[in-house]
Amino acid sequence: MSILIPIGLIIFSLIFYFGRFDNSNLSNELRAKSINTVYSITSIVSSPINLIKNGLESIYEIQNIYEENQRFKEMQLLDSASFQEMVSMKLKIAQYESLLNASDDIEYDFRTSRIVGDFSNNFNGTLIVNSGKEENIKLDMPVSGSNGIIGRISHVGESLSRVLLISNINSRIPVIISEDGYHGMLVGQGRENPIIEFVEHIEKISIGDLVTTSGKGGIFPPFQLIGQVVGKKSNEIEISIFENIATLSHVKLLNYKLIKEN
Repeated sequence: MSILIPIGLIIFSLIFYFGRFDNSNLSNELRAKSINTVYSITSIVSSPINLIKNGLESIYEIQNIYEENQRFKEMQLLDSASFQEMVSMKLKIAQYESLLNASDDIEYDFRTSRIVGDFSNNFNGTLIVNSGKEENIKLDMPVSGSNGIIGRISHVGESLSRVLLISNINSRIPVIISEDGYHGMLVGQGRENPIIEFVEHIEKISIGDLVTTSGKGGIFPPFQLIGQVVGKKSNEIEISIFENIATLSHVKLLNYKLIKEN
């Protein structure tokens, strides 16, 4: 019954609009009122339809944004591999140019693990990840984010492991500075920026030089990005690491092996 009322009003308005009247003033007034009536009715009828349409479009748009964000999070660590490989290859070529009989090479794969505990702001910076002996995680496994090395596994439980971060005062990592290959030892300071001690030819090192792992000690694969030089004193160098640990939700646990040809 309710739907008949607007239909009747529309028909009634159309009759007034197209009908002929002897009184021109009355005719014009009725036609104007009929136009307003039809416009009001169609606006009322179409409003819920437009609201539903706009709502559905908004839902689809939000869903697409969410799906794209999820895909980005899942692929972020994998997408960084090509950048790491490119920089590592450049540094490796610079190091091996004069070594015609080099016989050692490296290979590693990795497992992605989720961070379940973040103590990176503490004096003894650590993380807890949700991988352990059940996933064949080993002590001293290197750990990296999407932009570079952040530490190593210092304790392995059944399903959880602890990561000793670069900033930890107990952290020591042999490193290379710049493409010229100056060696030093990266030492955690219990704060954001670690320092490099025992540096060769410190006078030749410049602000902005890249810092990578050297591979000495056998724990970290060589030529993995860590950070860049941001400060220099007479006997030490300060670096800023590439990875923003506070924003990480997942990390890579590197299963690194040194391969020697027979």
